[in-house]
Amino acid sequence: MSKQQAQLIEALRNLSREKATIIPAEVENSDIENGTIDVVTFDGVHIYDVRLRSVIDDDGKGVLIFPVKGSSVLIARINKSDNFIVISIEEPELLKCTVGEKYLELDKDGLELSAGDDSLKKCLDDLLDEIITIYAPMNKSAFTDIKDRLAKLLK
Repeated sequence: MSKQQAQLIEALRNLSREKATIIPAEVENSDIENGTIDVVTFDGVHIYDVRLRSVIDDDGKGVLIFPVKGSSVLIARINKSDNFIVISIEEPELLKCTVGEKYLELDKDGLELSAGDDSLKKCLDDLLDEIITIYAPMNKSAFTDIKDRLAKLLK
């Protein structure tokens, strides 16, 4: 075994011995653009820029769950740094997920599902408009009601 491999193994052993620091806190503010929140611990300590995802500057890829202001979260210290990450959320306010070209967002206003410039809401609206135009001129109000119901779910 090389000296470098031995050092790596020892470093990994030391990491596994370190206890995780889990801190309960309350959400003060959310920074949607940067994927962070500011919290205050139950001891009154303010911690700023707590990460909602593990990677900084990842161009918005992956999953972000923003907690409601005033709700409880659990945060953990990242190694021995001054950086923290949210590990548990009491109540979500906004969920964003980007996988490749696909985007999903869920909040109190509804669900958005899109791929590039196309969205699920737009596709369903276009479909219902075509059905109304071609097949259902006599029952237009029923399809209009369906569009209104979809508008409450999708954005």
